[in-house]
Amino acid sequence: MEERLDICSILPEEVFIFYILPCLTIPDIAECKLVSKTWLRLVRKYYSCLRELDLSPWDCMVTEDYLINIIKHAKILRSLRLAKCWRACNTVSVSFLAETCSRLQVVNLSHCGSVSDHAVQELAVKCRELREIDLSSCYKITDCAMWALADHAERLQELYVSSVYGVTDYGISHIGFKLPSLQVLDVSYCFRVSNKGLVGFVQTDNYHLKSLRIKGCSKITDDFIQKLWAAGVQVNNMF
Repeated sequence: MEERLDICSILPEEVFIFYILPCLTIPDIAECKLVSKTWLRLVRKYYSCLRELDLSPWDCMVTEDYLINIIKHAKILRSLRLAKCWRACNTVSVSFLAETCSRLQVVNLSHCGSVSDHAVQELAVKCRELREIDLSSCYKITDCAMWALADHAERLQELYVSSVYGVTDYGISHIGFKLPSLQVLDVSYCFRVSNKGLVGFVQTDNYHLKSLRIKGCSKITDDFIQKLWAAGVQVNNMF
């Protein structure tokens, strides 16, 4: 009987890691792990080289174990997008993410209802290079998460908390006075945010806020929007 050709013994592993596996979807890569121990090793090495990962297209497929089995190898990951991956994102998995991938700069956890204040605090404390975080529609998030970001995420440039009803003036004002690096802020449909919460963005000289989305924030007055414009902030209250 003719011997079956073992492609793994012919091609250098760099070809698999940098040319073959990147052409596959994440679910297909996960299936490759089941082929043999050699493929398992190649997939793990591929994960260890990842700098960007977007699991959003497979939102409902991604579980907590599925996510942890990837990120425990992806220690140099810089960008992770998990929008609507609600089965995977909770306090345990996000805390593990913060512990393992401390060089993260971009995290999208939007529409993940089990993400807690504690999980965000872990990200803020342990991922000191964090520049962008999306917590839109994470309904468990409160001002405690905002305080943690303001106190620890010194490099944060973009913050999205649209439709996070636990966020109030207290949390946003803390952001306003303590994060001069912030350039983009989305508090759309945070109906408890008013003029008071945004005072820091017009009173502090060293602020660089460029874009503010406030659709659905009825407590923010037209007069205050004029002050924001005068401070150089592009305000979007339409969409």
